Amino acid sequence: MRLSLLLGILATTAVSSTASAEIYSAVYGQPDFDRWMYPYNATPGDRIVGPTFTGYLSGDIEDRYGQTMLGWVTIDIPPDLPPSSYRVVSMSVDVTIANADVYLDNTADDRASHEPGGIDEDPGRPFHLSGAGFRNDYDANSFGEDGPHPFGAGLGGRNAYALGFDEDGNPIDISNNLTEQFDPKLFAIGDSDDAEPGEFLPELSTVNFVVDVDDPDIACYLAQGLSFGTLDVMLSSFHSGSQDGSGSYPNWMLKEHSLVDIGVASAATLTLEVEVIEPSGVPADATGDGAVNVDDLLAVLGDYGRCPCCPTDFDESGTVDVDEVLFVIANWTG
Repeated sequence: MRLSLLLGILATTAVSSTASAEIYSAVYGQPDFDRWMYPYNATPGDRIVGPTFTGYLSGDIEDRYGQTMLGWVTIDIPPDLPPSSYRVVSMSVDVTIANADVYLDNTADDRASHEPGGIDEDPGRPFHLSGAGFRNDYDANSFGEDGPHPFGAGLGGRNAYALGFDEDGNPIDISNNLTEQFDPKLFAIGDSDDAEPGEFLPELSTVNFVVDVDDPDIACYLAQGLSFGTLDVMLSSFHSGSQDGSGSYPNWMLKEHSLVDIGVASAATLTLEVEVIEPSGVPADATGDGAVNVDDLLAVLGDYGRCPCCPTDFDESGTVDVDEVLFVIANWTG
């Protein structure tokens, strides 16, 4: 009987009438949180630069050894809605590089190029932007500028870390992807208009990261952040470095830098466009129009399969399946 009902519904001519959405455009000119995520950093929120470099093949330390966390409180966009209410139309992060001895490499490098004797086809190493994950009961707000970072933390010991996703869309720590031999899903690779690929970036160059908002796992991460009220990202890279400060690795300018204070340079900037649809409160209303009808059923069928943070995923399992179809039918208003 359910199958007959479903076929009858699908045969109905539908006129789409989804709820109106509100578009929010915002530019956040300075992070609320920016800090150098290095196990021996004794001044968490007070550093003027946040270097990124690798520790790969250097002993019991992480591949992404120096990381830099950036976080913005997204006060211009209403929080506390379900993550499915947010669709990030576009997002980019601009960061200033303080030093002048780093090549621009705007393409991904093969993992094999990091091995002894490996060949990197182009000069330099790319700059990586990822999510920021938290452990040990911390979140973006409680960790913030001064949350503890275990002194000398070993593998997997950071309270905040570069976050990616596994093949099933589960969030994972990507700090050791070279050692663990997997290619992480990155939010963006940095590029710049201030140099050509293979050239040294001038001092105080702007590096731009255009986030892949079409990727469903990244989009869900961003939606969850907007629901919480903050967007947090992590900068990392596989540039070489050593404890004496030698090596050619990027020093990312943080908001505490004196050149930011006097307006000569900018701290990291977040540019964001978000579509927000407030839920109607009607069970099984995927379109937000206050009714449950053929539009909602077609929306469920269109999203069928893995669909993180989708408005059609009523049980928030990360997958739209027959349970959602039956839930629409059970709550049908016509």
